[in-house]
Amino acid sequence: MSNRLGKPSQPGKLQLSLGLILVMGIVPATRVNGTSAGELVGDKYQVLLPDSVLATEFEPPEPEPPDDREGSGSRTSCPPVDKPLTALIPSQVNHTLSGHPTFWFYVPYSANVPREVEFVLLDEEENELYKTVVPISGTPGIVSFRLPESKPPLEIGKQYSWQFSYRCNPRIRAEDDYVAGMVKRVAPNAGLMSELEAAKTPLERVELYAKNGLWYETLTTLAELRRDNPRDEDIAAEWRELMRSIGLEHLADEPISNCCTNLQ
Repeated sequence: MSNRLGKPSQPGKLQLSLGLILVMGIVPATRVNGTSAGELVGDKYQVLLPDSVLATEFEPPEPEPPDDREGSGSRTSCPPVDKPLTALIPSQVNHTLSGHPTFWFYVPYSANVPREVEFVLLDEEENELYKTVVPISGTPGIVSFRLPESKPPLEIGKQYSWQFSYRCNPRIRAEDDYVAGMVKRVAPNAGLMSELEAAKTPLERVELYAKNGLWYETLTTLAELRRDNPRDEDIAAEWRELMRSIGLEHLADEPISNCCTNLQ
């Protein structure tokens, strides 16, 4: 990634890696996180889920997490924290159905000290497509950013780079704590669309998403389900399993905030 994101990249960062997901999402068959049925996609990977469970492990495509999944707060002017700023991604490139996907982050810094966060999205030529700076709230905890409907959707078949920065010192951007990654929107598949429309239970739809390697939609639906049902032990158990399977079990019990979901 270039300096357009505010930080020099290191060799080998943001390389492509495609992987399977075996996770849970419960959404209506006709829309997925603001995506119409016509945007649903298929993938060659298929993994069967037992009828008795709603989620299974996600197997990362690489033995180690991506270089930019965790921030470097200890090397900035940010306050010391027990857990680093973290992007909830299993690899640096992940498929999405949606033209306006949702991105998830763990922010370890207390919202008692007023601070801002920045989200930037670049295309394949590193042109800036979207940038927003907003006050952060509801932290320490997990927050999300959804690409606004007012912005052009991601194009099918193209990959995009993003960066999420916490402004530790608003006057010195070099001291930002940040994480980065990539996202790729995949092409529609009429077969999956038909299967989703025919699905009679949430579990049947979960199985379809799992078979088609759709990380962003699965993470978003499960995170929202946990956020809206904080006392449901079954949902909490599914969430813990998902976090464990991508090496983020230390974040499984962190609260999920309503912060930052309605960006313009």
